[in-house]
Amino acid sequence: MHWSKWKDDIDRAIAKVCIQIIKEPLSYFSEADIQQLLVEELSKIEAISKPYPTSVQKGKGSKSTYRTPLVHREYGGGDGRRIDVVVMDPDDVRKIDTVNLTIGKQYLRPAYAFELGTEKTSDTFAHLQSDLSKLSERTKEKGTGYLIHFYKDVTQARTGTITRNKTEAKIHKKFKQVFNEKQTQGNMKVKILAILLRTYRSQEKMRGKCEIFNGQEWVKTNVSRDAALRSAILKQVA
Repeated sequence: MHWSKWKDDIDRAIAKVCIQIIKEPLSYFSEADIQQLLVEELSKIEAISKPYPTSVQKGKGSKSTYRTPLVHREYGGGDGRRIDVVVMDPDDVRKIDTVNLTIGKQYLRPAYAFELGTEKTSDTFAHLQSDLSKLSERTKEKGTGYLIHFYKDVTQARTGTITRNKTEAKIHKKFKQVFNEKQTQGNMKVKILAILLRTYRSQEKMRGKCEIFNGQEWVKTNVSRDAALRSAILKQVA
């Protein structure tokens, strides 16, 4: 099966990881944790689960070649940059002729590329623009890019308090407003998914523990409704 046929499975894997994080936000401490969750889920897809042969011989004159998985973390993205997670095209993998997983000196253009972000990013706008630049450049000839950012509100203050109002202003400026800007739109090959989690607030009842950006507005989605969460996520990555 051609790699382009894997997209539905990949989209479902993304949704599964995101729902896990939404329902259990302590699933991640850092971006590296999200990378791990995503790689584990992608590796369950049948076509991606097995290693593929390269052109790197196991020894001089050997007819055997080394194999490599299709999923890699921190893979080369050109110009000294790295891509968080990639899924490679098996046909390109067969052409790999160096132990650095390159063809000559060139890194492969991935079939699917992922850039991730969390609330620990010091400058969300700069991070977002950098991620978009990498994904756009690496997918301009082929493939699909996914930009997935989470923001976990860690402030306990209740609704209506001064602290809560300050926190909401900070979240809007640091995260929401960044994705509201037009600079995040324009490349149809790069799918943008931004999720705001409010799971730590010290009050008995509250709405909007999860907000998913649909490209125009932040939609409050019930964290207990898996089907609604899945639908919202899949619409963004379709």
